[in-house]
Amino acid sequence: MPGVVAQVHVAYAIFQPRIAELTVQARREGARAALNDALLAAGTGYMELLRAEQELAISDEVVGLVEQLERTTGQFAKSGAGTEADHDRALTELALRRCEQLRAEESASAASARLAEQVRWDQPTILKPAETRMIPIELVSPDQSVQQLVATALSSRPELAECRYLVGEAVERLNRERRSPLIPSVLLSASYGGLAGGLGSDLRGAGDRLDADAMAYWELRQLGFGEEALQRESKARISQARARQLQMMDRVAREVTEAQLRISSGRKQMETALQAVESAEQSYRRNLERIQNGQGLPLEALQSLQALAAARREYARSIGDFNIAQLTLQRALGGRVEAGVSAESSAGQRSG
Repeated sequence: MPGVVAQVHVAYAIFQPRIAELTVQARREGARAALNDALLAAGTGYMELLRAEQELAISDEVVGLVEQLERTTGQFAKSGAGTEADHDRALTELALRRCEQLRAEESASAASARLAEQVRWDQPTILKPAETRMIPIELVSPDQSVQQLVATALSSRPELAECRYLVGEAVERLNRERRSPLIPSVLLSASYGGLAGGLGSDLRGAGDRLDADAMAYWELRQLGFGEEALQRESKARISQARARQLQMMDRVAREVTEAQLRISSGRKQMETALQAVESAEQSYRRNLERIQNGQGLPLEALQSLQALAAARREYARSIGDFNIAQLTLQRALGGRVEAGVSAESSAGQRSG
């Protein structure tokens, strides 16, 4: 008879809402992790753009200084105080520095394109950093030990929270498969029709009929072998989820330790590079004073100028690496990279 049939698996009704809740929580934590990764990529791209623009500014300044040196050596050669060979060497240095300037412009444009990709910038204009100089930033307190940072990361990383929810989901699936043979399924049905009797085409005594049925039954799939196979599958899911959780814990500890080491090394590199900049500036200034006092030739300042350019470039790179390490550590701790940061008081007062 035509009718309505409803079949309810009570075991699924009991366990499936909890499984779905854990799945939703895991996906939510996965979305948080993806957001942190995107923020780190955008922050790193911006730091690389800022570093490329800083190196371009250094190249522009060095080209200006070499142009001044080339003019001075030319004047000395014409007056007989210097040689044409010195002037030719200054011209060669100027050409090389202009090549560096072109490469710096190319690097800045490439960094702008990479950042535009990260932030999905759909405008034709080239991205330029808001800052005009690089300064070290502090996102994580340097007073915390590596052990404290690792403990913080293990309790706050969304990837680990996602792993915990996935382990819980696998456990709930195993509980469902273990209890399914003991929990009955329910079958509800209702049908409506009519009956009549008679001889030939003469039907008499017609009447309506309504049937309603309720049935509970237990299911043992493949004579119990199917139940065993499903339980083994659920146990394998638990083992896989726990293995991923342990792997992620090791990864988090490694990322925090590595970022902290890069920050510690970056501080030392910035201090050393800053000393190199100060020494190179003093050397260049003293060479200029000797030239102005007629105690030396303009070409003697070339080596100090080269050292000054290399020191400033190295200082800018060390600041960029330090800031990227700060962003990496912030993400490794499970926190988002914030826009407001504080500058280091000592080395942050000097431009790259």
